[in-house]
Amino acid sequence: MAGLLTPLEFAVNAALKQDPETLERLKAFELRTIVVNITDLHQFVEIRFEEQSVQLSHKDEENADLLIAGTAFNLLKLGEHPDNLFSSEIRIHGDVQFAKQLQDVLDGFDFDWEQQLAKLTGDVIAQPLAYSLKQGFGWLRSTSQSLQLSLSEYLREEAQLLPDKIQIEDYMQAVDRLRADSDRLEARIKRLQNKS
Repeated sequence: MAGLLTPLEFAVNAALKQDPETLERLKAFELRTIVVNITDLHQFVEIRFEEQSVQLSHKDEENADLLIAGTAFNLLKLGEHPDNLFSSEIRIHGDVQFAKQLQDVLDGFDFDWEQQLAKLTGDVIAQPLAYSLKQGFGWLRSTSQSLQLSLSEYLREEAQLLPDKIQIEDYMQAVDRLRADSDRLEARIKRLQNKS
């Protein structure tokens, strides 16, 4: 992981130089820090904003303006879907307003991975590598969705640990009937109290 931070920092800063609007918006983040906890890799990475650039380093402590925690896959998805920052897949601690500003910046940041890879590896390698990465993320996404559906089906049908849709509807109707019966009983008790 340590060896990845330097080229990643270079690539992000190179992309920022191509996006003056985002670079300007980073002025508001000056000297602020985010610590990213990659939970499944047991890694902490500090992102520090200084002089309109991003500095990445390893950090073992959670002392920052904002702590963002999630699996590597869910954190990578933030680049494509910044609105996932406030989803159940990501945990946030610290300055929520800063998190909202970060989400807005990510939303407007058009990071061209293929172009940045081309600068490091050349066009011949960058195009198939970028394609492979897209295919890999697509496969991971579809595999994750398929696994969730299969697990849900197994827990409902085979293990019978989760109720199916009909059981849930029956339960909700029973709750509604109980609530209505309770309301009628309460009204009857009040009427009887008023009579005496």
